[in-house]
Amino acid sequence: MYRLTARVEIDSERKWIIDKITACEIERSTDDLTDTCKITLPKRMLWDAKEGAPLRRGDKVRVSLGYDDALQLAFVGYIREVGFKTPVVIECEDEMYRLKQQATVKRAYRNASISQILSDQGLSNFKVLGEQTLGAYRVNADTVASLLGALKEQGVRSFFRYESGQPVLYAGVIFERGSSGKPDQVIRSGINLISDASLKEQHGDTMRIKVKAISFLPSAKRGQKKKIKLELGDSDGELRTLHTYGKNERELRAWAEQELRRIKRDGLTGSVTTFGGRLLDKLDTVGVVIDGVRKGGYQVKKVTIKYGTDGFRQEVTLGFRVAE
Repeated sequence: MYRLTARVEIDSERKWIIDKITACEIERSTDDLTDTCKITLPKRMLWDAKEGAPLRRGDKVRVSLGYDDALQLAFVGYIREVGFKTPVVIECEDEMYRLKQQATVKRAYRNASISQILSDQGLSNFKVLGEQTLGAYRVNADTVASLLGALKEQGVRSFFRYESGQPVLYAGVIFERGSSGKPDQVIRSGINLISDASLKEQHGDTMRIKVKAISFLPSAKRGQKKKIKLELGDSDGELRTLHTYGKNERELRAWAEQELRRIKRDGLTGSVTTFGGRLLDKLDTVGVVIDGVRKGGYQVKKVTIKYGTDGFRQEVTLGFRVAE
């Protein structure tokens, strides 16, 4: 029987180290700007022999989880809110919390790239996957996080991953990190697969998908179209919206057809639940083997980590199929 272990480090007026918690839930997703962490403390907890959590909004938090004292870094961020009821619940956000406090540098561009916009806001540790030229662009948002939210409305998503002990901001339209051919983890029936109840198998030739492709035109002049839209696929299919920049109608159609073929592939959709033995992050790749049959490799779209009386679990939502 494995023993659950945890370590929570909080830098407040002094440093607190907590090695017993009631529960922890962490959400990481490519669809959201911010990763979140909710920590539930034991009902009876004293702080230097006193009651009442002496914690403040903005205190830095590091959460490590594991089995039998073999801890893995699960979350790094800042306290957003400290509950006033018992047991105390601490709600945290990742590095995006700081960008929600950081004022923007107001700039106007004739022809801006994603990298240029991020650099001009004082961001240095970032990776742009699939650089895009956005054309004429004005930074009007009050905070850097709000700026990233505005870019998201134009199809440029942003989120943090923690790599080599540092937060790295990822930004892009389609996130293809590349693959060495070896998945970060293989989830197998009878080994580490707890549940595949929400998993479905899809077949490309029977999928009903409608793609709405939008190309923003950076060089558009006054009175000209600022974007091109077209729809492909099945009129009654599930709608997928794709964004790109600077493509004319012919190029947009070719790109959309390529993406439609990529979406309409045999494979799995939905989520699987595995143990917390090796923590996964968004954009990692997982191989899935069901009853001894390989079902392909997939990019991780979302991970929900749950730690508590019910055990240590990861619910992994599958994204694009990236390997056979």
